[in-house]
Amino acid sequence: MAAQLVELEENFFNCPICLDSFKDPKLLPCLHRYCRGCVKPEVDKSDDKVKCPLCKQECDKPTDGVDGFKTDFHTRNVVEYIQLKKSVAAEEVRKCIGCSNELQVAAFCFKCRGFICRKCHEIHENNGIARDHKEHVLALKDVKDKHLTLEKLGSLKEAPSCSEHPEKLAEICCVDCGNLPICMVCGHHEKHKGHTIRGVRELAAEEREKIEHSMKVLKEQDEKVRGFPAKLAEARKALEDSIAETKAHIRSQYNEEAEKINKKKREADEVLARHKAEVDRKEREEVADLNRQRERELKTVNDKYDKCVSEVKAKAADERGGKDTAASKTKDMLTKKRSYLEKEFVDLISSVDHQGNTNMKTFGELSDQSTQRIKRYDNFVTVVSSVLASRDHWTDVSCLPDMNVSSKSLIEDAKKEFPEIAALSKVTSKAIAIEDAKKEFPEIAALSKVTPKAITPVFAPKANPAPMIKRDDFKSDADYDKYVKEHLRIGMTVRCRKANWRVQVGDTGKVTGFDWNDCFNPTCQWQRLGGTQYVSYSDVEIVDQGIQVGSKVRLQQYAVNPGHGQEGVNPRSVGRVTATDGKNCTVVFPTKKQWKGLLSDVEQVLLLRRSAFQDDSSYSAYVRDTIGVGMAVRCYMDDGMAKVGDTGTVTMMDDSDLGQLRIEVGWQRQGRTHWVKHSNIEILGLRLLSVGDTVRAEQDITIYGLTIRAKGGTGKITGIVDDRSCQISFPRSGKWIVLFSQIELLP
Repeated sequence: MAAQLVELEENFFNCPICLDSFKDPKLLPCLHRYCRGCVKPEVDKSDDKVKCPLCKQECDKPTDGVDGFKTDFHTRNVVEYIQLKKSVAAEEVRKCIGCSNELQVAAFCFKCRGFICRKCHEIHENNGIARDHKEHVLALKDVKDKHLTLEKLGSLKEAPSCSEHPEKLAEICCVDCGNLPICMVCGHHEKHKGHTIRGVRELAAEEREKIEHSMKVLKEQDEKVRGFPAKLAEARKALEDSIAETKAHIRSQYNEEAEKINKKKREADEVLARHKAEVDRKEREEVADLNRQRERELKTVNDKYDKCVSEVKAKAADERGGKDTAASKTKDMLTKKRSYLEKEFVDLISSVDHQGNTNMKTFGELSDQSTQRIKRYDNFVTVVSSVLASRDHWTDVSCLPDMNVSSKSLIEDAKKEFPEIAALSKVTSKAIAIEDAKKEFPEIAALSKVTPKAITPVFAPKANPAPMIKRDDFKSDADYDKYVKEHLRIGMTVRCRKANWRVQVGDTGKVTGFDWNDCFNPTCQWQRLGGTQYVSYSDVEIVDQGIQVGSKVRLQQYAVNPGHGQEGVNPRSVGRVTATDGKNCTVVFPTKKQWKGLLSDVEQVLLLRRSAFQDDSSYSAYVRDTIGVGMAVRCYMDDGMAKVGDTGTVTMMDDSDLGQLRIEVGWQRQGRTHWVKHSNIEILGLRLLSVGDTVRAEQDITIYGLTIRAKGGTGKITGIVDDRSCQISFPRSGKWIVLFSQIELLP
């Protein structure tokens, strides 16, 4: 510990503000020192807290300002020695303070506070008159030979003066006043009477023991503190690797999804090209047939065949135009999805960059904190080592208490862990999940068919439908046709006013869908025909608005400004209207019991029996457009573990297959879910039948050869026999066991 003064860098004893040797150095609690005049402006402009200009650590502002901070006597003594060393190096001729002669000086007396010549030095060493000066004389040869230690320098210094009696040397310390040096008179009779008084040697030993313990603890943390920057660098490298890896993953996802969309667009182009070629071929064949027939006919009927040719060309043009429009819409939709995918890609990359920049900034702040902590640590070790090396009791009792206080915060900082480094060393990003980009487009397959197909309308109906207006309220057919075109919706009841193939004037029916080529021409379920037939919107008149209490509805896919949103409602779920005032409605959905919204936000769903359709393909198309989560269904054809007649409830749907809609059903008999094709099931209603439901018989019931005239009769279910039959109590005919396929649920 007997460190030589030459081991300390000279700039260690320079003020960090003025960069010159300390003048009246003041010691802050963080152990950084400043000239009194340099730090005074910083202290004066502070309110309650004073911030260290170097380490930015805050401390309480003393009541008497800058003078409230302790004077660093140890640093002041070392600075005096440094100035003395500079003077000796310059070999200046000085005036001896003993004989007053201008001579080459040989020593410096710290008690006389001046240089002395060789003769006066001998007097100080040998003459009894100056024997009390002997301990305080520094030979200049020791300065030149650089053999002076901090311990030796401390022993040369005279004890400090009493704070109350400057003419007297301090003999004891007042602990209550911060180890203040005082004389015996102050300690026992005057200002410090009653305070805790300690001898300087005893107090210095105690303070030295405390600081040595703190130094030992700090030394144990030395490797951790100095290794922290390397740990930060490692975490920063991990963060950079994570950013690069995440960006690469996002880019890979982006390329994969973009390729899927491009593939769909190419498929749409190919289907459209095949369709156009097929239409052209059919046109050429039909025109050729008509031309050959025209040549065989008499010249008098040429006009008739010319008209037929024109009609065929017009039909082909209409069909081609409709397909072009549909294909264009599909391509536009794919283009929009590609744009959305690119935006999602840019947003994710931006998010990763933002996370990375934020984490890098945090690393920078942690690095700055670490650097400041190491500087404080090095400063503390250097200052404490310097004081301990001096082995001056007065310096110990003056400086070591503050150093012990500072060591506590340093130890806390050194032991502090940083668990957030692991989280900061990587960035996270959600996966690119463009559901629409993964969605299949069944309309592409539809483009390859020449025959029209009835589908759900693409465009949403007008919001807030106006009260129904009758045909007689319009001045012309053209005005009424325009009204029907704008207001016709699924579920409305219509009457035929112009004969159209099998549909006769006066026939009534319900709108079940709209034609693919022209979304304004409806497909209707006609009562007299007992099946569906496509007609022109100009051939019908609206009889009623369709949706009322008890109607089955679901949310519009393209609702215009939905009144109350779609929270908690599956878009494919079907519910029952329980109340309506002509503008608003209340609907009971499987996942939301009291949904309230506008009538314009929902569309009616017609639950039709298979017997209402002419063939299986028509009913299959109806099931695909109508089926919803929560509906009760029955297996129509064996499909895996589902057998004909099994009943269940729809739990999920998958439309990723262009040709088939896959339905997940919770089957009653099996007691588990199983996926089936939509073409292999039929819709029973909004839910499965249960005890207490009111039902109606769809046909007479025959049991053991006995026929009961029950068709059209209503009754209540009193028990469930098995997964295919139940017991019903009819008011007139009593209780009978019937099949589920023979009854329908009433609202």
